[in-house]
Amino acid sequence: MKCKKITPSGARCNANARKNNQYCFTHDPASSGEAAAARKKGGERHRVGHAGDTAKLPATVRTLEDVLSVLDYSLAECLPMENSIQRGRLLVAICGAFVEAIKTGELEKRIQSLEFALKSREVTQ
Repeated sequence: MKCKKITPSGARCNANARKNNQYCFTHDPASSGEAAAARKKGGERHRVGHAGDTAKLPATVRTLEDVLSVLDYSLAECLPMENSIQRGRLLVAICGAFVEAIKTGELEKRIQSLEFALKSREVTQ
């Protein structure tokens, strides 16, 4: 016999009812505490702990070094995640952000070198 619970979509629950009962384990009012504990335990078993060190995160992000720190933290958090398409996309996005940050940093260094060279040239003239 199937569970008699009607789901929010209006369909009947497809799970088998428990013996001598009209409801499945999930919907049985008598086992609501036990079902809640089982859901919590299942969620904890699949949870991945934090891998990044939040102490290394800057309080505010104002410099290239701050951006790189946030990206380092994001990468450390992403790597231990279960392999999935979403994780793959996240890794690609983080790598792309690293590339853009590094390119920006290199351009800043080149501009500073050019400005220094121009100032030095003006002083000597």
